[in-house]
Amino acid sequence: MNDMSDIPQDLLTQSIAGRRLDNKCIILTGAAGSIGSYITRQLLREGARVMLTGRDQGKLDDFMGDLVDEGFEETFMVSATGDCADPEVCRQIVAKTVAAFGPIDVLVNNAGAAGPKFTLRDIPFTEAEQRAADSDQTMFDSAMNLLGAPWNMARAAAPHMSAGGSIINVSTIFSRTHYYGRIPYVVPKSGLNALGKGLALELGEKQGIRVNTLFPGPIESERIESVFARMDELQGVEPGSTGKEFRDLMITTRTSDGGLEYKYPTPTDVASGIVWLASDESSALSGHHIEVTNGMQVPAQSRSQLVSWPDKRLEDLSGQVVLILGGDDYQEAVTFAERQIQSGARVMLAFRNLNTVGHARSLLQARNLDDVQLSHLDPLRRESVDRSMQLMSDHFGRLDGVILLPQKPNGEYGYSLCTANDEDVANFVRDEVVAPVAFASSFARNMDRLFAEGEPPAIVYVTNPSDRHGNLMNEIIRASVEALIRGWRHEDETLANAGDLTWAVQPNQMVRYDTEDDEALTFAADWAATLTNRVRKMDSINLWLPRSIKRSTGKSSMPSSISRVLPGLHKGRTAVITGGSLGIGLQLGRFLAIAGARVLLSARSEGKLAEARDEIVNELRNIGYPRPESRVTILGGIDVGDPDALDRLHDHAVAELGHVDFLINNAGISGAEEMVVDMTRADWDRTMEANLISNYSLIRKFSPAMKAGGRGSILNVSSYFGGEKYVAVAYPNRADYAVSKAGQRVLAEILSRHLGPEIQINALAPGPVDGARLRGSAEAPGLFDRRGLLVLENKRLNEVHKAILAGMSSGFSADDVMTLASNAVDG
Repeated sequence: MNDMSDIPQDLLTQSIAGRRLDNKCIILTGAAGSIGSYITRQLLREGARVMLTGRDQGKLDDFMGDLVDEGFEETFMVSATGDCADPEVCRQIVAKTVAAFGPIDVLVNNAGAAGPKFTLRDIPFTEAEQRAADSDQTMFDSAMNLLGAPWNMARAAAPHMSAGGSIINVSTIFSRTHYYGRIPYVVPKSGLNALGKGLALELGEKQGIRVNTLFPGPIESERIESVFARMDELQGVEPGSTGKEFRDLMITTRTSDGGLEYKYPTPTDVASGIVWLASDESSALSGHHIEVTNGMQVPAQSRSQLVSWPDKRLEDLSGQVVLILGGDDYQEAVTFAERQIQSGARVMLAFRNLNTVGHARSLLQARNLDDVQLSHLDPLRRESVDRSMQLMSDHFGRLDGVILLPQKPNGEYGYSLCTANDEDVANFVRDEVVAPVAFASSFARNMDRLFAEGEPPAIVYVTNPSDRHGNLMNEIIRASVEALIRGWRHEDETLANAGDLTWAVQPNQMVRYDTEDDEALTFAADWAATLTNRVRKMDSINLWLPRSIKRSTGKSSMPSSISRVLPGLHKGRTAVITGGSLGIGLQLGRFLAIAGARVLLSARSEGKLAEARDEIVNELRNIGYPRPESRVTILGGIDVGDPDALDRLHDHAVAELGHVDFLINNAGISGAEEMVVDMTRADWDRTMEANLISNYSLIRKFSPAMKAGGRGSILNVSSYFGGEKYVAVAYPNRADYAVSKAGQRVLAEILSRHLGPEIQINALAPGPVDGARLRGSAEAPGLFDRRGLLVLENKRLNEVHKAILAGMSSGFSADDVMTLASNAVDG
């Protein structure tokens, strides 16, 4: 039942009577401006007491005189002048308001100049550039006017606001669209959008203060028509093109003399929205963005999420050159540089601070990254950027990628927007909002001058990681840089289409602060290298790291290099490996499993096989394979010298895997390790059975099904000591082993004629392989230790033989020698 019974009577009366703001104390900045004058009248009409602020006292006095002439009560108005970019001015405005009207109910941050109207390459950043360009502001002036001033006013007003109060920031829909030649305007306005949301989060809980942002679209006026006409001229497009482009985004027509048509919103539309947000009728709204645009369909953000570890198989940065502009956190910058170098790139690593350059140099030396070119680069000084870019041209002759990190790490400006001090606000705006634009401006100029040929470089702005305090500062930086990139892309595309540029850049921004995963830095550095590779180009501006890298990628940590290359290579295949618990057999099983094959590992020791399986399964789980436990099975008790064990292995493999694609004959024994004259026939036969006959037996068991199925691969793991086709390798005291390994090689050569083309059969002949068998263990000495003992034993035996021969030559008899052998010599 819609009887309005839940609406307080005083609120219902105010709404009906048209005095929704009765006795509310409101500060309105920019009160006498083109839109501000409409807002002022609406606020007064609704019963508010208004502090009117502006920069020109004479203009304010004339405006207040007009208001009195129109019938508004003079006692409901006071005025104050000053530039709200100065925080002291804001405190004076608040003090004067409280003295006149009492606690503040509403703050409307409406003031804001248009800023320098120049394309990126010509934006003035210094007073000298401002004078040369005949501009009324620098980029910093504009940023402080449009972002710093509302921030200062909110900081000054909040302690004096009543519970349930309202702060309204007036932004623009152009902070979400391209707006040709107006980067100095849209960048701080986009930062203002994030500021509003951050203030809502802080003040809503602490004081019950609501903060919302209103987005006017292009306002119906002669001024907007002249602005759009100038943009048409700058872009070299047909007159009326810019206006039509924005009208085409609207979904709502408005009535006019001729019926319905697409029109721009009016100043009254904006003023009405302000009144509603100031009134108690909107008391349930906070942290919202209200668009007054006739329904312009503009996304709030250009974003994608990076949901996989980048594929490194085709990444090759050999010969490419990357510039990394780091901040005070030099360790992060070095990590990004190291990742680029691992992919083959050459890196110039620059920092804003000379002390940071020194710290980075020490870290680079500690990590053996001596080839990195270090430089000092201040993005706010064109001559500094020019010098570094010229150095790159002289030293490298090319530039393929740029990575830019924030100036300060988290916490350097504090974490709270409301309690930030005056110096922090000014420094933040200069170093984190203006400096990225300044670098882009100088960089674009130098690219035109030095590197106009070839491909456009990959450009990636990177945010700070999570500050674990809500990321309010980080979000302002992200929003500001997004607007910069959007404007830069559009300007370059326009110039390239007109033939004034060879190519257009397509920068991205990597957003790291939504995740707190330990792997976030590595993940981001990996993706930066992938973007530098310029094979993958992302249309979205913001590339967000997932909140949980593990959940989104299916991998708990960064895969090893081999784990990035192999997955899927042998998907759907099956493999049987003998001797799969250690060494070569274990690694072959691991790689085949990573490549997607289902693997059966066999060996004598069930315990060692279980350990091997656990190791492989854990790696498969980290890579992201589903049900990794089902991909690796084991069969213990398999002695390849036992024919019955080989039968059991074959039967189990067929039952478990069905068709077997890969047979790896890896198991074997070291042999008797005796001289041939001392070796027994049983020892010789044992080595042949385990190392050679087992291969032949398993080939006979598995090859018929492979051949019938039309595919199969068999590998005999032989040894370098088995010799080569035309080369014999001497291996003293290991004749049985060497012969068996030579037999494996020859077996593969002979059978290849009979098993092909369906089955590929090869022999692998490694030399000494680092591992447990080479190094030894608590259970048995390693290969080299055993060889040493054999050599020592033989040397001693040779000495005995030599002594006996010498003795017999000197007249010793056989009986004398035998007496010595039994140590039966009398003293």
